[in-house]
Amino acid sequence: MHHTEQALAAAMREVEEGTIGYLPVSPLELLRERVLSAIEHVPFYRELYAPFGAAPEGADFLPWFERLPVVNKSRLQAAGEARLLSARYKPSELIRRPTSGSTGVPFSLLLDGRVFVFRKWRFQRPHHHLVSKVPEKLTYLFPWDFVVRTPQEDRKLAVDSVQGEAPSPRTPPRAEEREPKAHTTRRSTALPKKTKRHGTDSPPTATRTQGSNKAYTVNSMLPPPELYEALVELEPESLVGFASVIAALARWMEKESLRLPSIRQVWTTSEVLPLEGAEAIRRALACEPLKIYASNEFGFMAWQARKDAPLCVESDRLHLEYLRRDGPEGAREGELARLVVTDLMNDTMPLLRYDIGDVARPCAPIPVTTTFTCASLDGLEGKEADLLQPPDGRSVTTFQVLGAIKDHLPHAQYRFIGLSPERYVMQYVPGVGFDPANLAPTTARLQEILGEGVEVLTHQAESIQREPSGKLRPVVNLDRVAVGVRRRLAEQLGVLHLLGEDARQMAIAAVGSALAKVVPTFRAAAPMDESLELYADLAISSLQFVQLLAALEKELGREIDDEDLLDAELVTVGDLVRFVVSLSRE
Repeated sequence: MHHTEQALAAAMREVEEGTIGYLPVSPLELLRERVLSAIEHVPFYRELYAPFGAAPEGADFLPWFERLPVVNKSRLQAAGEARLLSARYKPSELIRRPTSGSTGVPFSLLLDGRVFVFRKWRFQRPHHHLVSKVPEKLTYLFPWDFVVRTPQEDRKLAVDSVQGEAPSPRTPPRAEEREPKAHTTRRSTALPKKTKRHGTDSPPTATRTQGSNKAYTVNSMLPPPELYEALVELEPESLVGFASVIAALARWMEKESLRLPSIRQVWTTSEVLPLEGAEAIRRALACEPLKIYASNEFGFMAWQARKDAPLCVESDRLHLEYLRRDGPEGAREGELARLVVTDLMNDTMPLLRYDIGDVARPCAPIPVTTTFTCASLDGLEGKEADLLQPPDGRSVTTFQVLGAIKDHLPHAQYRFIGLSPERYVMQYVPGVGFDPANLAPTTARLQEILGEGVEVLTHQAESIQREPSGKLRPVVNLDRVAVGVRRRLAEQLGVLHLLGEDARQMAIAAVGSALAKVVPTFRAAAPMDESLELYADLAISSLQFVQLLAALEKELGREIDDEDLLDAELVTVGDLVRFVVSLSRE
C-alpha cells in the first residue's frame, strides 16, 4: 500500500495548497496495489479472481489483469455491501456515496474521506487550467447533495461545529451557506435549510465548502429565475452543471433578454447536451459549451479544453479501458466502445474493471507533462441504454429523436423510451399551449427516423421525473438494459403495461446475449437451437462456464450462487433457458 498512501498524501497536499496537477505515483503500481488488496481483503473479488491464479509481477501483470471479469452496478448490488467492503475498514468510518440509479439499480459506495474530498476537488481542474486559479470564480449547478450527502457526513459536521475543530484529511469538507448580498457565512450541518426571503420560505442561494476549496454550489433544482438571481449575485467566471439545467437556464434568459456578462466558460456534465441546448447556451451565455465527464462512482473523470477537442481522462487516478460493445476485446481508435473503469485510489470498496454503462470512442493519448500521458475519448453518448437501434441495424442518435420531438411537439415535456427494436413510446406531459393535434405528426416523423416496421406509441404521463441524482434522461432504451432490471425500470418509468414481455422470452434473450459474449461462434440474433449441448456442441470449457455465469449475472441483474446451481442440470441451451426462467420467478 506504499504507492496508495503516497498518492493520498499528494492528493491532500493539492487540496490544502489549492493546486491541481497530476499525482507523482505510477498508475500501474496503483492498479496492482488495488488488485492485490482486493484479493486479500474483499470477499467478492477474492472469489471472482480465484480461477485466474496469483497476480504476476512486472510486464506480465497488465495482460493478466485484462483477462479478469468485467463487473457492473447490478452485479455489485447483488453481491451486497458485506462482500464488497474491504475487511481493513469499518463502515462507520467511511463516506456513503449513493450511485445515481440511472439503470434502476442504485447501490451505495463507501469511500475513504480523503478520496471523497479529492474527487470533488478535481472538479475544479477545467476552471483552474483555463479560466482562473481563484476557486470563488467557479459555480456549480448541482443538487445540494453535491455538497452534503449523507447522515454520516451530517453527524460529523455537527460534532465538528460544536467542538470548533478543523476538518481532518480523512473527513469531507464542511459546507457553508452564503446569504444573498451578505459577506458572512454560516455552517450547514445538514442539507441546506430554508431561509426567509421576501416573506416566503425559499431555499438559500448557494453553499460553499471550507478550506482552499471555496467554489459555490447553487441548487440546480431551483427554477431558472432563482438560478439567474443567484448567478447575478455570485458573478462566476466558470459555470459547471447538468446539461439540461444550464440549457433550460439559457433558454429562459434568452426569452427574458437577460445576460450574465461575468461568465467566460461553461462546462456541462452527466447528460447529453442536445444541439438546440448548445445553441441556446452560445446565444445567452456568449461562450462555447464544453464537456465534463463525471459519475457518482468515480467523481470527476475527464474534461474538454476546447470545442471539438477530445476529453482528457484523469489517468493518474483512473484506469480506463475501451472494450468492444459485443465482446471482451479491446476497441480500436475511433470505434464506439464500452467504457470500463478501475478506481486507482478507492481501497475501501474497490471498483475494478467496472462497466460504467457509458459508450464513447477512444482517441490518441494526450501528453499533459513531459513524463505523463492521459487517455482521451470522444463521442461520449451517455448510457449504452440510451442508444436506439431499430431493426435495420442503424444507430439512431439522441439528437435526432429529441430534435424531431422538439420541432413537432412544442409546449410539452417529453421522454422517449425504447421497448424493443420494433416498438417505442413517447411519454409527454402537456404544458400551457399544448395542442393534441401535434401528436400524430410527431409520431410520423419519429417513425420516419426509425425506419419501416417500427411502431411509436404515445403515453401521457403525470410527470417526467428526474433520477435521484437530479439528472434527466430524455431517452432510455429498455431493450439494452439487463433483463433482470428491465421490468423494474419500466415500472419506474410508468411503461410496464406497454412492455409486453413474458418470462420465457426474457430468459431466451438473456441466455442468447450471455452465450454470444462467451462463445465467439454463437450468434444471439439467430433463432436459438435449444437442443445444442453446452460442452459437446458449443465446446464450452470450465473457465468459459464461469464466464457464462458472470455474463448471465450481468443480464439478470443478480448474483447466481451455489444454492441456485445445486439442483440445476445444465447440459443444453434449453436447460440454461429453463434455469433462467426459474431464477426470474424467484
